[in-house]
Amino acid sequence: MNRRQALDLINRILDITREGELKVLINGVNRLGTRFNDCAVSQNVLRQQTALTLTARLEQKQASVTINTLDDGELVRRSIENLFATCRHMPDDEEVMPATGEVVDGGEHACNPATDATEVEDIGAWAALACQAGAEAKIDLAGLLSLGKMFTAYGDSAGGFAHERHHRIDYHVTASGDHGSGWAEQQGVSINADEVMAATRRAIDKCAKAQNPGLFEPRPTTVILEPQAVGDLLSMAFWYGFDQRAKDEGRSVFAHHHEPLGRLSLYSDPENAINPTLSFSADGQALGKAVWLDQGRLQQLATSRYWAGKRGLPVKPSPGNLILSGDGTKLDELIESTQDGILVTRFWYIRSTDPGTLGFTGMTRDGTYRIENGEVTAPVVEMRWNESVLRFLTNITGSGEPAATGEFFPLVMPALKVEDFHFSSLSK
Repeated sequence: MNRRQALDLINRILDITREGELKVLINGVNRLGTRFNDCAVSQNVLRQQTALTLTARLEQKQASVTINTLDDGELVRRSIENLFATCRHMPDDEEVMPATGEVVDGGEHACNPATDATEVEDIGAWAALACQAGAEAKIDLAGLLSLGKMFTAYGDSAGGFAHERHHRIDYHVTASGDHGSGWAEQQGVSINADEVMAATRRAIDKCAKAQNPGLFEPRPTTVILEPQAVGDLLSMAFWYGFDQRAKDEGRSVFAHHHEPLGRLSLYSDPENAINPTLSFSADGQALGKAVWLDQGRLQQLATSRYWAGKRGLPVKPSPGNLILSGDGTKLDELIESTQDGILVTRFWYIRSTDPGTLGFTGMTRDGTYRIENGEVTAPVVEMRWNESVLRFLTNITGSGEPAATGEFFPLVMPALKVEDFHFSSLSK
């Protein structure tokens, strides 16, 4: 659905409204995907779906409904009538906000022509090549190669409107041997056969090097975290800690911590060249570039429209991506500069332990290796860790080139070298 078609449809829906205020959100997706396991394709996915979310407001009362039919005018009309009827029975909520009335023209930074031309046959053929590589290496592969061609449109009865096409790529693959596994990914808004195979070979190589891991006595030590592991931790830290309301209510680490967090910068930018995103939020707010940490110094926190109005603060919407700056040091150079440490591919099962220090716990997964005298020498048994992101950020001593990562949320993260990372026990 192009911009003109979206505008015409939203205006027709808004014209049905005879009371209160109505917000209209349309999400369309053409999803192409291939799943594989045991080095064989197990499922091909071709899914086309459009969802219409309607949100009605009567003063401080609000209700929403989502339907997946756009061409049934009578159904849409009844849905709106029922929505306002429901709204009248809802309790007042002081946090309900009026529509933005904002018109956004973001420029479709996350729309890629090559991705637009990619078909399900291409996805299947690339996945088949990956499976062939795994079979030749005698290593089992399991993974997903998914491509989403999407559009999002928003409009409201206050005159707000936004529309963009956008793309999303997710390729992640696990290579499994008898006594160890490896993992790799390719994220962003475009992909080709060479990139699929490069990620596949990384996973296979990690798996081959991960067989028969030895024990490393868990203790605080130097770590080198690959971009996925960095993103796993920092994305959790952002959603738990970087909120103005939580700070003001004393629930956030920033209610009492005012020192710099290392020297790297954390920011968001829909126009980022590596992993761009949609330029507006689900409620029609423009998402421009936002700096959260500038060389480690806190600049701002996400602030909802309600909390901004209550406290007299600028509105700062939650971002569509997160980007951590890096020094551009190659991963091999980070390893060569490490005399005694651990190389981590990624984390999983991360949970918050202490919001007051941005403390988290989790486990390593799919490729953890011993570093000795500047070389990766042997695989080690996966370990549990407990770490404060405050300490983590201030203990960074080296950083790589930012790369696209983030299976569920667009991230751009560098590899990091971090001192005194707290491993606490073996993961069994």
